[in-house]
Amino acid sequence: MLSEVCPVCSSPLFEIGGEMRCLRCDKPVVRVREESEVYVASTPLVLTQLENAIVAKLDALTALLQQTTEPEEIKQLSETLSSLVKLFHESRKLGETFRKQ
Repeated sequence: MLSEVCPVCSSPLFEIGGEMRCLRCDKPVVRVREESEVYVASTPLVLTQLENAIVAKLDALTALLQQTTEPEEIKQLSETLSSLVKLFHESRKLGETFRKQ
């Protein structure tokens, strides 16, 4: 247990596997010294949330694509799926860039 508390719920923080975590919120906690560090620290979490949302949409749209026989709907779904896959890959590349810094 650490002497610091969670900024969200004020529970004590724990170091688990080299990472500060709040057990009540079940989330990692990152220290920042300056306001500009907030964006850098939160980027991996935001990208993970984006990727999870994309995967959920890909799953839902794939199910729709399997069911439809209408050519126009197939075209629209295919284009949307393609855009989501591209966005997913861009998110992954951005995440890799941040991890290298």
